[in-house]
Amino acid sequence: MKLTEHELQMVNQAMAGDEDAFAFLVRQFSRLVYAQTHALLGDSQEAEDVTQECFLRAFRFRVRLQDPAKFPSWLLTIARNLARDHYRKRRPTQSLDDPAQRPLADECSPVPSHVLERRERCAEVNAALGELPGRYRDALTLRYLRGLDYRSICHQLGLTDGALRGILGRALTRLRAVLRRSGPDA
Repeated sequence: MKLTEHELQMVNQAMAGDEDAFAFLVRQFSRLVYAQTHALLGDSQEAEDVTQECFLRAFRFRVRLQDPAKFPSWLLTIARNLARDHYRKRRPTQSLDDPAQRPLADECSPVPSHVLERRERCAEVNAALGELPGRYRDALTLRYLRGLDYRSICHQLGLTDGALRGILGRALTRLRAVLRRSGPDA
C-alpha cells in the first residue's frame, strides 16, 4: 500500500512523538486494521479490542519502525500478531460443573434453529475468509462486513477502482470454492 505525501509526513511526525499526527494515522488506518483483525477473529468486539491494542503498541514501539513508507504493513503485522495471540488465549469451553461458570437461566432458553444455522454459516464464512490471501480477505471484509464504498476501500488499500473490482471478483470466486469444499450446501 503506497502512502500519499501527506500520510508519509504524518507517519514521520507520529514516529517523532507527535500525538496529533498519530491520531490522524489512527483515523486513517483503523478500518484497515479492524478488517484484518475481524477476518482473523470472526468477532466484532474482539476485533475492536485488538485494533485498539494494535495502535497502542504501535505508538509505544514507534521507534522500531525503520522505514516510514512501510507503516501500513508494519501496523498490519502488529495487528495480525495480536489477533493470533488473542485467538490463542481464548478460554476453552466453560465447564457447567463450576457454579461460577454456569449460564444464567436466559442463556439456557432454547435458541431458534434459524439463529443457530445463521451462526454456523457465519462461522463457516469467517473460517473460509481466514484461508484467503490477505489482500482478498481485506477487500472482502472492508466491502461486505464493514460496508465501505469502493472509493474508501481503494484509498485504504492503495488500489485503483479497476484493481479493487478485479480483486473482489477473484476473492469471491475463491471464497465460494473454499465454502463448497467445506460443506455440501455452500
